Amino acid sequence: MPLKILAREDELGNNASHFFKSGNILRNPKNAALKMREILPAKGLYKTNLEYDLWYDLGGRDRIHGYVYTDMLSDHLYLKPANTFFANKAMIDSLGQPPTEEGERIVASLAKGVFDKYRLRPSQSKHDFVIFLPGTNIIEAAMDGGKVRRAVEQGAVLKPHPITSVSLMQSLKNSFGERNVLGKKESGHQLLQDAKIVGCCANSEMGMAAIAADKGFHLFTSDTERHFTYSSIYKALLRGGNYKDNLVRLFSSPFSGIVSERSPDKIDRIAAFFNQFSEVRHVEPKNTNS
Repeated sequence: MPLKILAREDELGNNASHFFKSGNILRNPKNAALKMREILPAKGLYKTNLEYDLWYDLGGRDRIHGYVYTDMLSDHLYLKPANTFFANKAMIDSLGQPPTEEGERIVASLAKGVFDKYRLRPSQSKHDFVIFLPGTNIIEAAMDGGKVRRAVEQGAVLKPHPITSVSLMQSLKNSFGERNVLGKKESGHQLLQDAKIVGCCANSEMGMAAIAADKGFHLFTSDTERHFTYSSIYKALLRGGNYKDNLVRLFSSPFSGIVSERSPDKIDRIAAFFNQFSEVRHVEPKNTNS
């Protein structure tokens, strides 16, 4: 097998980038978000970096060192500052925006079903309560093990992340019982559609899909201070009131950083996202090649 060339810079839609992030678990080509890198700027504001599928936070409430983005829910991008304070602020401010017809339309579309992020096989079983687990690298930090165990005792089954290691799969079976651990390559979104109650941690998009589909939802991340991929979104969604109404408001907001490939104003939404931080001090990376 020929060697894959390492991407000079990780970016959405680059096969080498996806290979080095998820190995032989391939991305699902049906996800429209994979072609959205072309509509993003090469850099963040004031020559800061805009980087794919990673996280860092140099702290502070008066400066931004860069921006990050990831693909989610089949045809969406999620952009945020690489700063927990400003990432949370963008979502809380978005929660104060009125719901729009566009936001309603997007959430209604999510409720009908979403393509899996990875190429997965159809599930052969149905379960009323499914908890979607984090990957091997963050499961200890992102998952409240005690809360998960109590849920399993009440009938929940566990869906491991597609890139879960062999050793972690065996550990999960030893800890929670083999019959309570599903196959890691089973379709997560099929399991979600068939379930009545869905659980996940703050690294997962599955909670958003569950709320859109009117499923019962529980978050299984206990460390609310540590930041994971969608922590800012869940902080806003669970802030009070109706979870689904909150979701509609986030998808309605022009500056939330959540951008749908189907939206006719997606370029304007990207501009509005960056514009909200135009008055914040930005620190250009010292290792820039520009």
